[in-house]
Amino acid sequence: MGRRRAEVATTRNSGITAVAEGMLLPATAFVLEVAMVASFLYWGFRQPDPWNLVLGIGIPAAVVVLWGIFMAPKSARRLPVNVVSIASLVLFLLAGDALFAAGATVLGIAMMAVTVVWFAASWVLRRR
Repeated sequence: MGRRRAEVATTRNSGITAVAEGMLLPATAFVLEVAMVASFLYWGFRQPDPWNLVLGIGIPAAVVVLWGIFMAPKSARRLPVNVVSIASLVLFLLAGDALFAAGATVLGIAMMAVTVVWFAASWVLRRR
């Protein structure tokens, strides 16, 4: 009497798709979120006195609070997924524009480019 082997459901995903869905896109989104807050901080503190303190602390704080209330994954008041995606895209692009306006042109363009690639990849993978 031999042991029976348990049947294992086999699903085949292409390697890059599984990696992108599993860790790459969420990790990129997290990096973009942190970069967004840092971008708004940088932009705010580059403003003339006394607005540099108000904008440098106020804008990032408001973004973090609103993100936590309406866009955080485990929030009780989370917006629908499509609204969160569009709002994320807009906020990330605004953060890139803030870097551009503060004089960090290369960082602003990089932030915008990564944002567009991340949004396109997540949109394509969500449609599958």
